[in-house]
Amino acid sequence: MHGTLTVVLLLLLTAAGVGFLAKHLRIHYNIALVLVGVALGATQAVPRVGLQPEVVLQVFLPILLFEATLATDLRRLRENLVPVTVLAVPGVLTTVGVAGAILSAGLGLDWRVACLLGAALAATDTIAVIASFRKVRVSPRLAAIVENESLFNDGTAIVAFTTILAAIQVGHFDPVRGLGGLAWVTAVGLGCGFALGYGIAHLVRGTDDHLIEIMLTAIGAYGSALLAENLHASPVLAVVAAGITLRAAGWEALTPAGRVAIRSVWEVAAFGVNSVLFLLIGLQVEFRSLAASTHPVGWGLLALTVGRAAAVYPWLGLLHHSRHRVPFRWQHLLVWGNLKGGLSMALVLTLPATLPQRDLLIAIVFGCALVTLTAQGLTLAAVIRALGVGHRDEVALKMEEEQGRLLAARAAQAEVDRLQRLGLLNFGLFQRMRAAYQGTIAHSERRLRDLLVAHSSEEERQTRTFRRRLLTVEKSAIQDATTSGILSEEGAAQVAARIDRDMADLGFEEEG
Repeated sequence: MHGTLTVVLLLLLTAAGVGFLAKHLRIHYNIALVLVGVALGATQAVPRVGLQPEVVLQVFLPILLFEATLATDLRRLRENLVPVTVLAVPGVLTTVGVAGAILSAGLGLDWRVACLLGAALAATDTIAVIASFRKVRVSPRLAAIVENESLFNDGTAIVAFTTILAAIQVGHFDPVRGLGGLAWVTAVGLGCGFALGYGIAHLVRGTDDHLIEIMLTAIGAYGSALLAENLHASPVLAVVAAGITLRAAGWEALTPAGRVAIRSVWEVAAFGVNSVLFLLIGLQVEFRSLAASTHPVGWGLLALTVGRAAAVYPWLGLLHHSRHRVPFRWQHLLVWGNLKGGLSMALVLTLPATLPQRDLLIAIVFGCALVTLTAQGLTLAAVIRALGVGHRDEVALKMEEEQGRLLAARAAQAEVDRLQRLGLLNFGLFQRMRAAYQGTIAHSERRLRDLLVAHSSEEERQTRTFRRRLLTVEKSAIQDATTSGILSEEGAAQVAARIDRDMADLGFEEEG
């Protein structure tokens, strides 16, 4: 135990030092960790630490997934559910098939083993992609598609991987049994997550203690994964479902202090896990075996790139004439941002030692992870600018800053009003605090008005943004009225069609 704690502390200290260096060099933190890990492994400056797949899948992954669901904008998830689902389900399965065909033809692998490798390479790592999005301003809709796809993409890739591996171990693939198992893993995994997430959401309504609220979220994350695993279902889908259910059904019931505390705790946990994970990825790389596998790694890179292109362009092309269409330039970015990381490596490390060519599969995945995280990750911001997808608009940044001040001040003022109604603030203190926040609100509103007057193009952009949001609210109201029986489907159809036309007229790329 002493040795393990020493190694963990050494990794964290190294990660902290890399963080300072990455900020100074203006490169993404996780990419810097991988490069430093490679350097440390090559020089043997630190003891080589094995990347245990059980630790990644059972300890690290629930933290990363649950933190991502808590940060999910459910409104944007609903708005982009169609392209997200298309990419995460048929898209991932297409990647598995296309990548498997290329690997089988290029390396002479058995087609089942090639598809198994394709499933491991189908899992994406979007951390560096989102970091680049934050550096180079992109449409919030594009960021939402990438973030939300990664939540479901991992689950589909793991389900496909385990299904193919089971078929290899049995010796043949029974379509009926395979599809039945796939349905069980998916449905039961989601059911476990929804059930436990709803139960946790109900429990948080009965407490105002943020410490208990944090503990309940931890139970939701690991409890859903453990329950699904015991039922031979997908723990990944269970964790995602639990987080989304808690976010939808229990978030508003949390105290303001509880929301801040929960987000802070999970952000710190995810940051620590990411730091250790990406450093370990670099430490796994052995240059001798990697140099000997240059040819297979090249085929792996070709397979994952062509497989991703086959998942993105044809499937999103089907949405071209609908209100869910994804601009073509965004699709290029979805292909180039196909980075591999810890999940792909953890999956391939779980392969049984008796599997033919296991070492070759591991070398291919490790090589692909290293190349995509460095070559593609480091050039991602430049690609975003070259495609004209990202831009740095100083006026928009100033407006966002003022909007942030305005939102914070109004939220605080609402809390002051609530405390006064509960009798927890005397009237004199209440007046002083409310007046102070009212001054901040008035100043921010005046600054926003001045910026809009001085920059008419920004006012037009905001008009389109909020008009689209209001149209979404209108359509949601029509759908709710139809579901509850207030409106007939025939009566609602014309109104819904008019809203869809208005949304299409506003365009897609300007969506904010």
